Amino acid sequence: MAPGRRLPLPALLLPLACAALAQRPLTGRSGSSVGPRGAGAAGAVASALGAAVSAEKQRACLLPPDDGPCRAMVPRWYYDRHTQSCQEFSYGGCYGNANNFLTFDDCEKSCWTIKKVPKLCRMEADGGPCRSYLRRYAFNLSSMRCEEFIYGGCYGNGNNFRDLQSCVDHCLPEKTGPLLCYSPKDEGLCSSSVPRYYYDTKTKSCKEFRYTGCGGNANNFVTEMDCYKVCRKAGNQKPRINKPTNLSRRKIVRKLIKKSQAYNPKS
Repeated sequence: MAPGRRLPLPALLLPLACAALAQRPLTGRSGSSVGPRGAGAAGAVASALGAAVSAEKQRACLLPPDDGPCRAMVPRWYYDRHTQSCQEFSYGGCYGNANNFLTFDDCEKSCWTIKKVPKLCRMEADGGPCRSYLRRYAFNLSSMRCEEFIYGGCYGNGNNFRDLQSCVDHCLPEKTGPLLCYSPKDEGLCSSSVPRYYYDTKTKSCKEFRYTGCGGNANNFVTEMDCYKVCRKAGNQKPRINKPTNLSRRKIVRKLIKKSQAYNPKS
């Protein structure tokens, strides 16, 4: 590949899709081989790749405008994270970054999923030039969460909150549910690998992760049902787990028939 030439986006994201699939179970309880659910392996690959592409597009929208080192004057559009709108700029014609769209409509189609938040919450976390070690919170527009960072004690910007509650109150005005549900996933500090669940405010769902056994935060549940019981109000999302299968439905019907026969014995 020629120096400076970029790989196409699908080629860069395919490893992410494969990594997601590698975490899926390949055998059933009896040891028999089982395939991915739904439309099969091809559908699973397409779904994982689609999610990776969507996340990559959103990250691209948050990059600063870059006209590149060349000297052409090509009209292009970029997404301005500070105004949360698509703006025109002059592109030099080479290099630059992915926040670069041919038309306003292309920019809108790629970046419309980024939710509107107050102005100061759109700024990147800035620790400032000083050397103190102050734990603060800033809103991350990419993950749509309040995340801890280290503040040096001077300068920086307004996206700087003393505690998680203040950050959530200011930057997530539509929040509902307990505060712990807005904490980011935290695997902890040790070396174990314990299956746990955390609430993802971006997808409004409970997801499995590997907890190392110590440290971490309160967004950590033993079961998926526990996670939904505590955090479903955070996204007005009803738990979608433990749905009865056709077999369990038939068992329920048989039990109801037996009860009915017990109350109405044949004469």
